[in-house]
Amino acid sequence: MADHELVQRDPQLLDAVARLAGVDRVLVVAETLRGESRSTFAVAAGDHELVVKLVPGAQGAMDNQRRLVRLVRDLRRRGYPAPEYLGVGEAGGTIFTVQRRLPGQTLQGGPGLPPEPGLFAALLPSLLTAIELQRDAGDLAYPPWPAWLLDTIETGGDGYCLHATMRQAPRTAALLGCLQTLARRNRPDQARARDVVHFDMNPANILHAGGRLSGVVDWNIPFDGAGQGDRGFDVATLLFYTYDIGPTRDALWERALELSGLAWTTVYLCHLSLRQAEWSRRHSPGSAGEERFLAIAEAVLHDCEAQGA
Repeated sequence: MADHELVQRDPQLLDAVARLAGVDRVLVVAETLRGESRSTFAVAAGDHELVVKLVPGAQGAMDNQRRLVRLVRDLRRRGYPAPEYLGVGEAGGTIFTVQRRLPGQTLQGGPGLPPEPGLFAALLPSLLTAIELQRDAGDLAYPPWPAWLLDTIETGGDGYCLHATMRQAPRTAALLGCLQTLARRNRPDQARARDVVHFDMNPANILHAGGRLSGVVDWNIPFDGAGQGDRGFDVATLLFYTYDIGPTRDALWERALELSGLAWTTVYLCHLSLRQAEWSRRHSPGSAGEERFLAIAEAVLHDCEAQGA
């Protein structure tokens, strides 16, 4: 975990962050930034505030983070509201990225809560415009998308989308069976695969300041080939996480279908239903957040079928 007291006891890491930032020293802000993994924390570097994200040291992790920095820098050149990355570093086997902290606060109303409907409606046009800047911004000739996404539905993912969790209770077991059946009959031969994909475009990773979109954060490439695919997945993610906000639901459905079609949008929503239902069941069973996401997943799958998926 990136608990700030733990980080403060790792001078080698802080020295490496300071070198990357071009300063003599950095001070850890007594704050672990919001996020499920608690792997991101803030530091002060002179007059600037930076965000440090620790990355699991898997094989190829350094190269993947360097690729991430290149992709995000290219998006920024297009006018995308992404953070400015200073680079990637390593200290004592710990890999990390450093970025300048963007202004604003998260769009999420709180853990497991939707954003305020009026604010989300005001920001949605800017969000959709930003996602359009991801078009054809990928750098791989043969990305593994969507094979690894389909694997999460069929067998589960690495540390997430765990089918064993879903099978522990009748409601989630039924949900797993439903989404697998729905995904299996909605698999066209090809999916769009030239776009940059954020993959977690939920309100917790969207910042606003003064009623305007100020940033999309928490970019990640956890394995070789991630970060590229169909930008329609990011629209589907926004749709899923705000599904109980009626005034914006139709607009997001329309845009998702324009980009990806009903079949792939359905597959994406099946993955998202699995991902969030499993995570909520494992980390906050019985909570209001779990109930909200289970209800969304059931409504999403019902509506996919109602449209002919």
